Order: sequence, then C-alpha cells, then structure tokens
Amino acid sequence: MVDPNDQEMAAMRRAGEIAGEFIEAVGRSDMASWSEEDWRGFIEAICGAYVDCLVEQQVAISQALHKVQGLPA
Repeated sequence: MVDPNDQEMAAMRRAGEIAGEFIEAVGRSDMASWSEEDWRGFIEAICGAYVDCLVEQQVAISQALHKVQGLPA
C-alpha cells in the first residue's frame, strides 16, 4: 500500500495483532509447514481484522459526526 492514511495504519496494526494470535493458535511458526486450511484461516483472519477495523472506525466517525450535527445515530 502506497502512503497509507492513519485509519489504514491502525487497521494494519490490528491485522498484525490478529496474525500473531493466529500463528500462536496454530502452534507452528514455520509457515512452510502449514496446511492449505491453515493458510486459508490465516488470510481470512488478517483480511477480516483489517476490514473490520476500517468499518469500526467509519462507524465511530459517522456517530461522532451525527452527534456534532445533532442527528440521530
């Protein structure tokens, strides 16, 4: 990613945390020994964490904007 913004950086940090948790759960840090299922789970975990973090940030921004504008959340 070229020149990520603050929200993207936060999402990458969260995805990195989830990646570490996933590797610990698999119990094998040698990724060459992973099964196809391990890899699929890893990619799902990190991509999901990245997207979820971006969505959570957008929801928080929208709620704050609605609050400032006096609109219902």
